[in-house]
Amino acid sequence: MKITAESYGHAVILNLTGELTEDSLNVFRDAVDHHLGANDVIDLVLNMESVSFIDSVALEYLIDLQDSLAEKLGQVRLVKPDDNIRKILEITRLESTFEVFADAGDALKSISV
Repeated sequence: MKITAESYGHAVILNLTGELTEDSLNVFRDAVDHHLGANDVIDLVLNMESVSFIDSVALEYLIDLQDSLAEKLGQVRLVKPDDNIRKILEITRLESTFEVFADAGDALKSISV
């Protein structure tokens, strides 16, 4: 998994490339922890445009992350998940757990600053 980041005040966009699975979760978790520990970041925008698959372990982490950020009045937003990932969210009944956006700009605009 390759991850790049862009910071916008209390929000960070993480651009993800590859599969978000148990094998790559430590890299992803380290990136999340790094950015959440800086500058009072409470909102994560995950650009999923280049993510081809997500497994149950990664989904469980995202749910835990969403709950953790909600306690701080933040949240996880997903950008451009492909049809495969949308189907996984639907099958697991998680499509309403995360807000999904067509582009990162719209996701940032949805954050009340």
